[in-house]
Order: sequence, then structure tokens, then C-alpha cells
Amino acid sequence: MFIKQLLGRAVLGTALVFWVSGCGDDEKPRLSCEELSSRLQDALTKAVADEGLAGATAGVKLRDCNWTGAAGSSRLEPSAVPMAPGDRLRAGSIAKTFTAVVALQLQAEGKLSLDAPLATWFADFPNADRITVRQLLNHTSGAADYTDNEDFVARASSEPTKVWTAEELIPYGATRSPLFEPGAGWSYSNTNYILVGAIIEQVTGTPVARQWRERIIEPLKLRDTGLDGLEPLPALTVRGYARLDGAWVDFTDAVHPSAAGASGGLVSTAEDLNRFYEALLVGVLLPPAQLSEMTRWVATEPGAEPSYGLGLLRAGSPLGPFQGHDGGIPGFSALAGYYADREAAVSVLTNQQDGNASAVTLRLLEVVAKR
Repeated sequence: MFIKQLLGRAVLGTALVFWVSGCGDDEKPRLSCEELSSRLQDALTKAVADEGLAGATAGVKLRDCNWTGAAGSSRLEPSAVPMAPGDRLRAGSIAKTFTAVVALQLQAEGKLSLDAPLATWFADFPNADRITVRQLLNHTSGAADYTDNEDFVARASSEPTKVWTAEELIPYGATRSPLFEPGAGWSYSNTNYILVGAIIEQVTGTPVARQWRERIIEPLKLRDTGLDGLEPLPALTVRGYARLDGAWVDFTDAVHPSAAGASGGLVSTAEDLNRFYEALLVGVLLPPAQLSEMTRWVATEPGAEPSYGLGLLRAGSPLGPFQGHDGGIPGFSALAGYYADREAAVSVLTNQQDGNASAVTLRLLEVVAKR
């Protein structure tokens, strides 16, 4: 059940619409960075306690202040270990933004067309002749989510150490496809990004993890970020948990992270994610034409937020429009993005399944909004 619900799946819905009335600027003196940092840490500590979380890390990056903090525990057994601000955690579907950036960079280089049909690479996938790369990236392809396939869930659960390939995952999505005709609807599907990752590998002739590293991670000096399960990385020291019948259960090793792949296999820190989203949305990673493509929004539900671009969510917040992504994977949840109106990047990572990263984020946004 938990693999089906959280393997790289974004937690889309009203939780991402952060607007709270009364959270604007006031006439009080502007807080110093030291004062703001203290209030942010207090807010994080209280949020982790109030939400009953195992632990969380968070970061807020402003023009004149850069804060990272932590609260709770990075592991609960055999004895509790305090979470540290620089701890690396799994971040689930925030991986989709990384994968979309690589695809758009390839478009800018003339190596990949967003309007190319999926049949160019995967002719046997249902509707492959009519599904475009763009529709994979914005979830309008009609491809079913492989994590909803009971056969996949059963095998992933029974073989938690199995290293998965994209070619093994894609058929689990294909057997339930199509959900609708390409472009006729919107449905969040991890299959879309497993396909995009595989397309990137065929276009470049190199693993998608290497493309992440050469195009994003190394240029931005993201020291603690990688594609978990698909490249050599230091072992995680943070354990991921869920609450079952009032007891903590460790889900860190419930499924191999390669089962999330280019769709949800990200491991990172709050500081790295802030640097990534700021760089992306101020135009460091993509030329203007590609950033414009990324921010062509489609509705996830008629007349409701959030809306979705290419690997990017948009919703309202106390700091103005939010652009970023959320994610969940067994034992972990996260939310990260950029608020252009305040030139602010904010990231929250928790080591708890359904860890309500959006509720923690809202506490931090309220502090920044009142600065």
C-alpha cells in the first residue's frame, strides 16, 4: 500500500495552496538575519512537534539571509539521533524537476524535440504515435502510473533489494494505459518520467544519473545531491519512518530507490534544493525559451490549484506564487521551490511518510512573510 501511494508520487491537492489571510508585510522594523534565523528555527521545532513528525530539515534562502535548520530525530532506534541541518534525505518526486531540466537543455541544444512522438523510442507503448515528449513532461499523456499496478507493488514489496531498470518499470505502466487520449486530460503518472529518463539515455547515450550530474549537480556545486539507486552515493544516515497503529515503522529499505528512478529517486539536502530552484527560476540552468516552456501551465483540476508545467508545480502562498515540486517515497516526504515575488527559496524534507512537508513549509512562510 505504501509503495503504491508514495513511490515518487507528488502529493497534489489543496495542501499546496498555501495562501493564509493576514500574512503580509507590516510596519514593524525589519528583522536581522540572526533574528529571522532564530524565529525560523523556533517555527520548525514547533511544527515538527505539533505535526508529530520523526524529524525534518529545512532551509530558507533570501537575498540577505541564508538559514538552514533541523528538528526531531534522524533515526529513532536503537536510540534517538538528532537531525542535523546538512543531513541528506530522499526527496521523491522533486526528481521530476531535475529530469525535466535535462530534457529542456537537450531541446535547447537541438537534440530533443518536445513535439517528438514517444514512438520514436518506445513504439510499443499504447498511443506512442500520438503521445509527445511535452505531454509526458506535463502529465497529459494518458499513461497510467506504474506504481498503481498491483503486480509491480507485489514484486517491489517482495524483492526490496532488487535494482530496477526503466525497461522493467515501463511495461507496468503500459498494461494499464491509456487512461485517456493524449492531451485530453491530466493525470499524475510516474511512468511519464521513467519514459523521459529513458529517452534522455537514448538521446545522449549515457545514464540519466550522469546527465543530472554533468548538467545540474556539478555546475551548481550541489555537494549532497544525487540519483539514489542509480549511481554510487554515500549511504544514507537518516532513516525514514511511518506511523502504523501508533508505532514507528522503518520504511527506509522497503523498496530499492531505483524503483523510483528518474521519476522519484532524488536524494538531497535543504540547502542544495534551495540552490537548485533559485538557479532554475532566475534563469541560470535554462535559456529563456526553455524556461518559458517549463512554465506553460495546465490545470490539474478545473479551476483549482495547483497547476502543472514541465516538471514544475505552481500554487499560491503567503509569499506570492510558488513554483517548485513536492515528493514522497516510502519513509520520506518533501516540498521545495522558489517564490519570485520575495526572491526566496524554501525547502523542507522530512523522514516520515506522509510527513506533511506542506504544513511545515507554511509555518516557515508565515515567519518570512511577517519579516
